[in-house]
Amino acid sequence: MCGFAGIWSATKSDRINVEALQAMGQAIVHRGPDDQGVWLNDLHSAGFVHRRLSIVDLSAAGHQPMLSPTGRYVIAFNGEIYNHLAIRKEIDSCADVNWQGHSDTETLLAAIDIFGLAATLEKLVGMFAFSLWDNQDNSLILVRDRLGEKPLYFASVADDIVFGSELSCIEAVLSKDELSIDRAALSQLIRQGYIVAPLSIYKEVKKLQPGQYVRFNSKGAVFKSYWSVTDIIEQGDKLELSEETAAIELEALLLQSLKDQMIADVPLGAFLSGGVDSSLVVALMQKLSDRPVKTYSIGFDDAKYDEAIFAKEVAKHLGTEHTSLYISDKQVLETVNLMADIYSEPFADSSQLPMYLVCAMAKQHVTVCLSGDGGDELFWGYSRYQQTLAAWQKLSGLSQFTCAGLQMLQRLLPIRVLNKVGALSAKDALVGDKISKALELLTITDFKQFYRSFMMASYRNVPNLVINGDEGLVELMLSAKALSKLPTEDVMPAIDLVTYLPDDILCKVDRAAMGVSLEGRIPLLDHRIVEFALKLPQAIKYKNKTAKSPLRNILYKYVPQNLIERPKKGFSVPLAQWLRNELKDWAEQLLDFETLKADGYFDPKQVHKLWQAHLSEHRNWSGVLWNILMFQAWLAKRRS
Repeated sequence: MCGFAGIWSATKSDRINVEALQAMGQAIVHRGPDDQGVWLNDLHSAGFVHRRLSIVDLSAAGHQPMLSPTGRYVIAFNGEIYNHLAIRKEIDSCADVNWQGHSDTETLLAAIDIFGLAATLEKLVGMFAFSLWDNQDNSLILVRDRLGEKPLYFASVADDIVFGSELSCIEAVLSKDELSIDRAALSQLIRQGYIVAPLSIYKEVKKLQPGQYVRFNSKGAVFKSYWSVTDIIEQGDKLELSEETAAIELEALLLQSLKDQMIADVPLGAFLSGGVDSSLVVALMQKLSDRPVKTYSIGFDDAKYDEAIFAKEVAKHLGTEHTSLYISDKQVLETVNLMADIYSEPFADSSQLPMYLVCAMAKQHVTVCLSGDGGDELFWGYSRYQQTLAAWQKLSGLSQFTCAGLQMLQRLLPIRVLNKVGALSAKDALVGDKISKALELLTITDFKQFYRSFMMASYRNVPNLVINGDEGLVELMLSAKALSKLPTEDVMPAIDLVTYLPDDILCKVDRAAMGVSLEGRIPLLDHRIVEFALKLPQAIKYKNKTAKSPLRNILYKYVPQNLIERPKKGFSVPLAQWLRNELKDWAEQLLDFETLKADGYFDPKQVHKLWQAHLSEHRNWSGVLWNILMFQAWLAKRRS
């Protein structure tokens, strides 16, 4: 795991020099504290900088940027190629390569030399982003992995292409006058808490989309997709498997993924929450290991949010070497001011706070940590899928007369009254907010829009908040043909795979882990498992009203069911309460009326209406307020 950056110009550019490249590398030193390398071509029209976190081949033979055996290519690589030993064996069968070490980067370069880029990408199993210079035709190639585990930003400014693993690399060499806020991206952030590729918070900067590569040369830029969720859906019919056969085939795929991902020349462990996904990953890791696996969990003083006790029970049963860290609200709150630096682009999933802390704890013991992310999207695990489908079936069947009556009832019963009734009768202080949210969707007739508005939006009236903004709806990387092949229940996870997974979950894991120089690996996102899951009928994924049935069928061979079956808590935090109490002063400083007015991004009157309604407990606006606050905190850092 590493970080890289660079600059290319169609003509010789004053921007391309050693000092500029070193500044870009220094901006991401946390991604690679072990080594730095700088490369410039003879014409000074291209330059790379690389920061190394040594994982495989700790010797100087793994130093980057790296030159290919023929001298045609130069690479700066971030990530891991898990099957590189198999690829190296294939190379040895058809070519004579004088290997300098055993790094996956060296294998990748030789493969591109021999097989070509397109054929090599088809062979790769891993998470990666890399820049490749082609000396033969003077072109720059940027590549990103299939699911978007590793980030890659690029900016086109004048005749230059400036790129890097994080936004901070680009900010290191571009002036403030060369960068401007993208109101469409800001609208996405306010609506949902994250920004979906290809947009970034700056108009001039884009994210390369998952499964894509782009070639820049004097003729311009050519983008190509080498893998996509759309392609898999369009090409593949559903598998005809029994529940038992599906579990057998899936376990074989998981074991292969884990065998590859447990290879490292440094200490390795796993995050363990005690839920289905992480428990399964750890159970299979322990099956493959001849020593206790190192596992890590985080606990909270507040029992409503604490899963550490369950993780401890699973760890004891599996015989892992387990470490728990119990953190107080104070410790979590102290990390708030770090977020603008760790996430160099504004990001507002509040679970980023405990995620950072568990990564920091694990880093004290290991350099690589595996997680169970991806299981919910692949195997119909989120409860919101069930809730959305149920709400859609109920609301879409209502008559116009009934809809009109419900909307009138909504106006007569204030949300704060319904919240109080819910708190007393059903112990649900948000029942009014939930009812209001559902009733606002009565006029939506498209299921895709319904899902993205019902459960995936912190706030829907975005133009009311963002000056010159839009609705914040993302253009999906899913073709009409692909969507037409999906039954209604499969539309939701397909949307998540191309939006929420890469730009929220994977962004959160990458930045939190890399913020403490820890490599995160995600075995469930081996593309072979993803392709298998996409072709698996939903009736097998959600058997007898039980989510993630195939994963459970495997897990219960190793862990008793009673240790797993309980309501999922996740990395949730009491954000609404914190904003009214512990974080109130911090928030009010960032939401200062005159500052908001001078910045010109938000309507300060509308923001203050939300803030006062939240403070008075008339509404729970913690979601959208956190989105605004994370942008304001990021902006304040950039302003200073």
